[in-house]
Amino acid sequence: MPSPMDVLPDLATRPMTVERSRWLGRGLMALAALLAAWWLRRLVRRPVTSLLVAPVLLPAVTLGLWAGFTLNVLDWDDPADFPGD
Repeated sequence: MPSPMDVLPDLATRPMTVERSRWLGRGLMALAALLAAWWLRRLVRRPVTSLLVAPVLLPAVTLGLWAGFTLNVLDWDDPADFPGD
């Protein structure tokens, strides 16, 4: 029986495609949005602890949204800054 860990090298060596990039980007943006919604809900219930968590959480949400958006719009097949043939 193959080990579940045997899948990891395949995931790391697969080429990045536009479809895979868009799925990863959307996933990152969804995770960042869920984290922001969780924080806003917590802000209403426990404002003091939420304000203490904010300096760590809000930059992480911003970074997740930015990276997700970048992956979502990136064109791996024909990048604009790559010279053609």
